[in-house]
Amino acid sequence: MSGFAEKFIDNPYAVFRAARQRHPVLWQNFFGLPMWLVTGYKEAEALLKDARFIREVKKADTSGHQPVHPENTPPPEVGLMRNMMLFRDAPDHTRLRNLVNKAFTPRMVQRLSPIIESIADQLLDECRASPQHELIRDFSHLLPAFVIAELLGVPKEDQGFFRNWSNAFFRFIDFNPSMEELESNTRDIEDAKRYFEALIETRRSHPRDDLISRLIEAKEKYDQLNTEEMVATCLLLVFAGHETTGNLITNGYKLLLDHPGMYDMLRGNAVLAPAAVEETLRYEPPILMVYRVVSDDLVFAGQSMQQGQVVMIALAGANRDPSVMSQPEDFNIVRSDCKHLSFASGPHYCLGAPLARLEGEIALRKLVARLEKPEIIGQPRWKQSIVFRGYETLHIRAEVV
Repeated sequence: MSGFAEKFIDNPYAVFRAARQRHPVLWQNFFGLPMWLVTGYKEAEALLKDARFIREVKKADTSGHQPVHPENTPPPEVGLMRNMMLFRDAPDHTRLRNLVNKAFTPRMVQRLSPIIESIADQLLDECRASPQHELIRDFSHLLPAFVIAELLGVPKEDQGFFRNWSNAFFRFIDFNPSMEELESNTRDIEDAKRYFEALIETRRSHPRDDLISRLIEAKEKYDQLNTEEMVATCLLLVFAGHETTGNLITNGYKLLLDHPGMYDMLRGNAVLAPAAVEETLRYEPPILMVYRVVSDDLVFAGQSMQQGQVVMIALAGANRDPSVMSQPEDFNIVRSDCKHLSFASGPHYCLGAPLARLEGEIALRKLVARLEKPEIIGQPRWKQSIVFRGYETLHIRAEVV
């Protein structure tokens, strides 16, 4: 990994701040690739809602411009990724999202609340045997994995597969993975694909009260999801619902430990848990950046852009734009102007945002209430990722009550 990449992983916010000071929409070489880097909040929000900026590289002429994502020439097995709404534009994205919305309802998310509470308590109960804990392994990545499994109706004995599948997906969509990494990731993604194909067929014959059964039933006039689209939706929920929510929980708890005043506030007033989650999402989001491609020659924020050029939207940079919020470099769970784009905006606003928020609120509330006198052991290390923000490990010493 290059020296710039190491510095970026250590502190991406300094890079975004320096770019914003030059221009909130800046043309530059970013990790060796020419692209637009958007770091202004208002500019990022407007761009995410602008249909002229697209996800599907094949819809734009990218000759002479290197896309940030290798989806134009992926291994054949990864074709299923193109059925994920995350990588589609209207009208396909609109169709997929409308159908999934019929199954993944707010009511279904709220029904999970007591289940999330129970899972969190059970995981913490299992930590009582030792005074030392690795938070990611023991809690923050297990909780969303178990919740997504419950949502989809995956048997408990199969939930251990989620970590490999999730890691493979995030390596695949990280910044410029090598062909060797793509081939390794493809094997894991293929395993996940086969697993959900079989589970969907089982649910066709024996439906249950789970999301897969509802995806099978979901209809929009005469339209339904086909098997490939259902598999892609299940995989997207596993990937996005596992890794990013786990990072949200870990990042949030680490920030609270680093800011004892905020920690004490939350411990003394559990009603602040939703605000703590929102400030974590603003200050240390699980996803740093998302990309779009310019669909045609256009002018945006006073900048002339050419068809096929890549635009990297620094969500984490926009979240700290001083023109939108006061003292953006301070972590403050009681701030009155907590605005962020960590769930994106526009048509690609995160479908799982309500569930991620609910899991984050319950997790932080339980951790602060049940871990007595927590201390961080050693120096946590950031994952070696350009796009995603989370720790590799977080060792703590605490008594579980």
